[in-house]
Amino acid sequence: MSLQNELAKIREGQTASVYVLLGTEQFLIDTFKETLVAQQLNEDDREFNVISFDMTEVPVSEAVLEAETLPFFGESKVVFMENPSFLTGEKAKPEPVHNLDALLEYIQQPSPETTLVITAPYEKLDERKKLVKQLKKQAVLVDVNMKKEKDIRQYVRQYIENQGFSITPEAFEQFVYLSDMDLSRMMNELAKLFLYVGQNGKITKDVVDGLIPKTLEHNVFDLVSNVMKQDKEAAMRLYQDLLLLGEEPIKLNAILISQFRLLTQVKTLMSMSYNQSHIVDVLKIHPYRVKLAMQQVRGLDLALLGSIYDELVENDYRIKTGQMDKQLVFELFLLKDHQL
Repeated sequence: MSLQNELAKIREGQTASVYVLLGTEQFLIDTFKETLVAQQLNEDDREFNVISFDMTEVPVSEAVLEAETLPFFGESKVVFMENPSFLTGEKAKPEPVHNLDALLEYIQQPSPETTLVITAPYEKLDERKKLVKQLKKQAVLVDVNMKKEKDIRQYVRQYIENQGFSITPEAFEQFVYLSDMDLSRMMNELAKLFLYVGQNGKITKDVVDGLIPKTLEHNVFDLVSNVMKQDKEAAMRLYQDLLLLGEEPIKLNAILISQFRLLTQVKTLMSMSYNQSHIVDVLKIHPYRVKLAMQQVRGLDLALLGSIYDELVENDYRIKTGQMDKQLVFELFLLKDHQL
């Protein structure tokens, strides 16, 4: 079921007895939990009637017993079951012995005073399992994934507008880039931006650049872009900034190896007419990283990308074997004409 539809029902007082939150987007998980608790319980009742169990540490029977127990000085309670790996086909780490029959019986006749929420932070469940089949029949499954870039962009833009703020197109693109298209991180960073610009304020690119720090990966991405554009001055300037931040040339070279390996892989798959979603499936990495890589390699020669990758691997060998000074090796790489 759609998250937004279920949230609307909950706000109207239409709650189910058992929910399964399926997906890995923590911000959406938290939003569902907070909305449910706010609707179901008075603030004074939450301390004793909101109970959470981690299934990697606590047996299922304890959570079921709590769900069956009457609320403590209140009319209702909310019980969360976290990390139920027994719903998947994954081989779990050593866990308590779970009596899944107890949970199976409970979901067929849940307590009217309790709302049970099973949080499953996984891509999918094992459809072959009896418990999963029953949950799909008896519980409300809520999708808390948001994988498509357009959906994330639309959600964040709407959220900014609903909160009474505005953001320039340039600032929004920089915000997306610095947040790595990670919804949870985007929402956390927005709190800082809102506080800085004040109610009804406008978020500009300067504000984004000033408040959201670049990670090492962002700086390396920019370094790669400078190398590809043959902007040697910008590449050296960024390299010197990274040295001042305590980064080591051998570490930067290793990250560049990883980045150019990715670019070579993406370019190879693009030459085979793979689209973005197919490349994501093959490489098993975040779609936004694939999108950025596709933008970087468009128009570049695969052989040249491969030669740069080989050069970086050779430089790594030279540094580790003491054949050349690590800083000199890296600086020569940045100053070389790679003829891209």
